[in-house]
Amino acid sequence: MKIEQINRDVCKQLRVDMNEAIRSKLEEYGLEGEFLNGSFDSELVTFKVDIKIAGAMDKREKQLSNNLSWYVKHLANTFELDEELILNEEYESHRGKYKLVGYNSKAKSYPLIMEDMESGKRYKFRESVVRDTLSRRVA
Repeated sequence: MKIEQINRDVCKQLRVDMNEAIRSKLEEYGLEGEFLNGSFDSELVTFKVDIKIAGAMDKREKQLSNNLSWYVKHLANTFELDEELILNEEYESHRGKYKLVGYNSKAKSYPLIMEDMESGKRYKFRESVVRDTLSRRVA
């Protein structure tokens, strides 16, 4: 199929096809990657491409992890607890047990990223979940 003009549908299909094409080559090098969103006009498309070491955190995960380190230090000072204890604590909600995996400093209402210990799914939580658990531990 010869493409005469670039449009949104062509870009979508190109991205899918190109991601399939690079997957096996990247695996040979121990890498993971994909073509992401791009911009286009009728003759040119430019995609953003992310390539990383297999299993490495992406940019967003790194930021959440770095912010979590800061947040845990703050909690450790506030509650006079060990940082490892805070990170390894099981936090209970009415839906189940969670562990702390990230902190989004830009999210004012739900800044905590917690992972369900059974399913591995991630959810956003209020800070009160952690603070209440740690307050009970200290009391």
